[in-house]
Amino acid sequence: MVRKLKAILRFALCCATVSVAGWANAETWPSRPIKLIVPTGPGTATDVMARLIADDVSRAIGQPMFVANMPGASGILAHETAAHAAPDGYTLLFTNTSGMAINLISFKQLPYDPTHDFAAIALVCDPAPQMLSVNTDLPVSTVSDLVAYAKSNPAKLSIAFDNTAGAAAFAAKLFNKRGDLGLVEVPYRSSAQMIQDVASGLNRVMMSSIAAATAVVQTARVRQLAVTSDKRFPGLPDLPALKEFVPGVVMNGFFAIVAPAGTPKVVVARLNAEIGKYVENPDIQNRMLSLGLVSAGNNSPEYSADIIHQEQEQWRAFGKELNVEPQ
Repeated sequence: MVRKLKAILRFALCCATVSVAGWANAETWPSRPIKLIVPTGPGTATDVMARLIADDVSRAIGQPMFVANMPGASGILAHETAAHAAPDGYTLLFTNTSGMAINLISFKQLPYDPTHDFAAIALVCDPAPQMLSVNTDLPVSTVSDLVAYAKSNPAKLSIAFDNTAGAAAFAAKLFNKRGDLGLVEVPYRSSAQMIQDVASGLNRVMMSSIAAATAVVQTARVRQLAVTSDKRFPGLPDLPALKEFVPGVVMNGFFAIVAPAGTPKVVVARLNAEIGKYVENPDIQNRMLSLGLVSAGNNSPEYSADIIHQEQEQWRAFGKELNVEPQ
């Protein structure tokens, strides 16, 4: 009995020591550089946004925040690395819809748990839509025109999407199914190649991010038809929401910064405040709009966690409706 009591006391003392050490580390944070893991390669919109935030936050906290790119494998390596890092505030993850929600329905097993392995810090942008566009040679000017054309020409019209982009691919499939359009689905492994093919007329319909379509839209070779947001996108107020024509086709993507679960709340709160100041900057808001993103400004870690959870539940529903077979 005495031996058991001593063991319990030793365990309690160990826990208390770890807790005190964690608090002490949080009180002196940051005392060294911080790593921000990004699940894409250099030069992508995700990477650019992450570097802008890292640069701004570095100046605010007095320690370098450096970007570590870990592309490929649907973001799994980046998310696994962040999930298993020490929860001390020195490893963060610039995450997205793919890593936190789409992977849940795309893979039977993941080496990380999107719902429990992370502490939400802040949303970088509110859930942002995908864009439906067509080659200008296609004789349609509206979504209604496209729906009518597709139904009059069954299996003769294709819809292209970047299969690595996650939300765009599922948005294309959802639009095709709910509209009962019979479009031939053409997946790509490269957004650049997809856009080139649609601009040339090889494929004449595409679903993509707003940013991916913007350059080719400006050349007048591709026409924007709609976005997949719940309401009209602030950066494109004249463009209708796709659900105005095909009910229920709402599909967005988000960017957020998270930390390993267990990261001290004082660290999370400090980072949340600094990131919030950044995204509230009017110049940054305008830049985000040009990338097809929007932010309502600062929000709490709790709000960010709620949004991520809502997206995860929505994607589970998409998976069931589209009969997604996890790999």
